[in-house]
Amino acid sequence: MSLFSPGRKTGALLSIILIVTIWGSASAVTKLAVESIPPYVFALLRNVVAAACLLLYYFIRKKNRPPSPPLPWKKVIWMGLTGITFFYLFFNLSLYYTTAAAGALIQGFIPVAIILLSILFLKERLRQIQIAGILLSVSGVIMIGFVGSFTGARNAILGNTLMIFAVLCWGFYTIISKSLQQYDAVQLTAMSTSIGTVGLIPAAAFQLWQHPQWPAISLNGWLSILYLGIFSSAICYILYNKVLKVLSGVQVGNFMNFDPVVGALIAIIFLGENITVWQIAGGVLVLTGVILTSRRI
Repeated sequence: MSLFSPGRKTGALLSIILIVTIWGSASAVTKLAVESIPPYVFALLRNVVAAACLLLYYFIRKKNRPPSPPLPWKKVIWMGLTGITFFYLFFNLSLYYTTAAAGALIQGFIPVAIILLSILFLKERLRQIQIAGILLSVSGVIMIGFVGSFTGARNAILGNTLMIFAVLCWGFYTIISKSLQQYDAVQLTAMSTSIGTVGLIPAAAFQLWQHPQWPAISLNGWLSILYLGIFSSAICYILYNKVLKVLSGVQVGNFMNFDPVVGALIAIIFLGENITVWQIAGGVLVLTGVILTSRRI
């Protein structure tokens, strides 16, 4: 019996815990990396590794599968631009200015951002409890990013604002991907990641031109690039798709709600960052709002 067969949930549960841990660590690892590597250069290098891994997996997997239908390339390009190019431009620059803990907590707003964008662009309707959840989450993001004092950040207001833009970009990416569910998910992700990576080249080149004396990447820098490219982007994505075949969307969503909590804890423990009472309260509001907006009854 396969580890991910519907009859055995152990492998899926262990995998989703691993995914939440790795994705939760992404903010802290990125924060460390952009202290010594220009943010856009780091975004490019990370996604070059991710695209290479995903393409390799796709072509190996393709040999044993029937031909896939042609992709709608216009939408795939938009997936790459929103989910890779612009998301990582905002995400990496955000973590240059703000703390990893604050960035992780703001990312908890992603499920609510997806719902808000679905209302605006897909004309989806909301129940009263979901409206209450959205209001709670928005209030929480404001408390995390813009209320109280900030320590350990170059420019917390700017960084937190950039993270909100990153969250919105991921929301657009998710909405586009929802409209392409009839296509092979691995092929879609491999192609959109590759396109989005190409889109990062001009920004990375501009930063290199701005910093011609930029030093060579340290061993820790390369380890960060490989860790995020291979594990956070490629392997976690493959595991995530397998998990979705075994666990329900609600079960997966419940686990993913802990992603920002894990991210904040990792930043506090391993980076020695401080977190304010306002940020804790804001994180609780965001998580509560996400739970309310995800309710089906």
